[in-house]
Amino acid sequence: MKKKILFFSLIILVSLTSVSCKKISNKNENKEVILASFTVLADMIKNITKDDFIVSSITKPGVEVHGYQPTPSDLVKASKAFVFVDNGFGFELWAEKFVSNLKVKRITIAEELDPIFISEDFYKGKPNPHAWISPKRGMIYVDILVESLSELRPSKRELFEKNGKVYKEKLSKLDKEFSLFISNLDKDKRYLVTCEGAFSYLTNDYGLEEAYLWPVNAESQITPKRMLRTISLVKDKNVPSVFCESTVSNESQLIVANETGAIFGGYLFVDSLSDDTGPANTYIKMLEHNLNLIKKGLL
Repeated sequence: MKKKILFFSLIILVSLTSVSCKKISNKNENKEVILASFTVLADMIKNITKDDFIVSSITKPGVEVHGYQPTPSDLVKASKAFVFVDNGFGFELWAEKFVSNLKVKRITIAEELDPIFISEDFYKGKPNPHAWISPKRGMIYVDILVESLSELRPSKRELFEKNGKVYKEKLSKLDKEFSLFISNLDKDKRYLVTCEGAFSYLTNDYGLEEAYLWPVNAESQITPKRMLRTISLVKDKNVPSVFCESTVSNESQLIVANETGAIFGGYLFVDSLSDDTGPANTYIKMLEHNLNLIKKGLL
């Protein structure tokens, strides 16, 4: 008798689970898909659209985006989207070819941004793509996304604007806190030394001096000239900490630290969020992690 009761209980449980999954599936089937090129953009969009759309990223957490090679499964995923959102400024080297195979709308953030240009080597005169690293620019990203998505889906404008306002308030708080920190920091301590030159917008917006081992992670190779230049600057300016990005090796930066007496201040997140177990699994958390690490390293 007990076995029969258990058997029927299991049948009921499986049936309820099946119905529940079906409801969830049907609910999602009615939602439109927004596809972003990388995880940071996808998280921004999720905060603006909330549960009214399915938002996903082509690249996964922890992946270096510059030289990513889309897969056939990426194309399948993209074919279900009504819009593809990318950063531009040459960040996604694969984007043009990728989009040429799709029949989707496209939003390119860089078309509405004022760039900071790279000043050296092969990349001289090309725009630095990493504008989202600065909270000030992050708020501009939100405005661009709200307006661009509203133009595509006018019936959702009020929702996008409401969510965007709340999201920008969080970014504004980070902006004010970091601005206050820098204003109270001695001018001779305002040096940010990283592996990649990805922090130009942050240093420009908050009055820091930027130094790096290579301009763009698509290259990510250190030359003797760059190494000597960085070591000299860290020594001359008595820079207390140097940093590297989470998607590249810190080997070269550790050499700088050993040669100068600076400490390695840790990994900053730039091109990708962390997975859910990491310290930067959302854009807000990424900024908090980066800014807190920089604050600690500059003191």
